[in-house]
Parts: sequence; C-alpha cells; structure tokens
Amino acid sequence: MTKDHRYRFTILGRYPARLKQNETAVTVNLLAGHSDHLTYAGTLTMTESEWTEFIESLKETLEDRVEVDDHRLR
Repeated sequence: MTKDHRYRFTILGRYPARLKQNETAVTVNLLAGHSDHLTYAGTLTMTESEWTEFIESLKETLEDRVEVDDHRLR
C-alpha cells in the first residue's frame, strides 16, 4: 500500500436541519493526491454525527495524511 497519499477536507458549511428530528448537515470539499500535489476529488454532504465518525476513523487510520480545514475553528 502506498504511504504517500494525502487527503485534505475543507468544510464549506454546516446547515441546520429544517425538521427537529433531523441533524445538522456538513458539506466538505475533498482534495486528494500524492505528497504536495493534491487535486479536487469531490464534495461530500453528510450529517454532523456521520462526519465526526468518518473523519475520526480516517485520522486514526491515516494519521497525519488527513487534514481538516475548518474555518469555524479559526
């Protein structure tokens, strides 16, 4: 398995659910590639809890090869 693949997620926004029983949605852009050459790979939208579980699992497996740019935390 290649160990030089990297993944960068940029959170584009969080969108409150319109219905009380639904969760807030998170939309992210994904860049992926080798070393310092990352290219656009797509956009994902999922619930806040799905995003949290997804990104924690990736970070646990891929460690420092996964980055998250969350402008809200700046």
